[in-house]
Amino acid sequence: MIMNFIRAFTYISEDKHWLGKLSETAIFALLCPVPVIGLISLCALLGYLTELIHNVGNDYPRPLPEWDHIGEDISKGFPVLVALIVYHLPLLLAVLFLYAFRHVIAVSLFGGITFLSVLGGLAPLLILYFALVWSLLALGLVRYAESWESASFYQLNRLLRSLHKHSTLALQWLIASLAASIILLALLPAALLGLALFVPVQGYLAGSYGRRLRAERMALRRGQSPSEPVAGTRALSFAAQDGRPSN
Repeated sequence: MIMNFIRAFTYISEDKHWLGKLSETAIFALLCPVPVIGLISLCALLGYLTELIHNVGNDYPRPLPEWDHIGEDISKGFPVLVALIVYHLPLLLAVLFLYAFRHVIAVSLFGGITFLSVLGGLAPLLILYFALVWSLLALGLVRYAESWESASFYQLNRLLRSLHKHSTLALQWLIASLAASIILLALLPAALLGLALFVPVQGYLAGSYGRRLRAERMALRRGQSPSEPVAGTRALSFAAQDGRPSN
């Protein structure tokens, strides 16, 4: 996993068109705060992310997709956006509750102590839920990038069983993803470099996670010890080698 983490930041330069692809990614990211257009841009980014996960998971030599099928990116990203909203609804409701509760109680010493007590009790639960949600979302993304079926995000029994069975691998991915996010946030002042790199880095980590999951599943079926995936673990064969799956 350490090698995958380092490579998530270095593989991009192996693509001769990497600068143009990163520039286009940064443009879509900058458009996200704009009303209406931002939602379309976000869907495009999420679709691009899932294609990258697909390419890395299937061992493409140049996994970074081209920005030449934006309509397809948007259609693939929309189910991911819906899943993100659904998964985060409990967190949103908790934040709204805390906001309303803070304004309902009197602004006094007693009110402040009460609010901090409630916040202290909810905070650990919210952190645990956040970790669980992102672990399930990562599994959902991996499965969605394999099948392109939006139902992949909502088969909770299947996702929970997979999370339990491959808990060590899931924890490794979670730590790597959080560490990468911290690094990318630190790069934000550097000409928005963090924005441009977020999708390629997180997509590579998720794709590697999916590849290792598939290898572990195959090893468990054969009664062997799970190991790093090899070329034989590819689920599909692809005619294209430039980062876009052939449909």
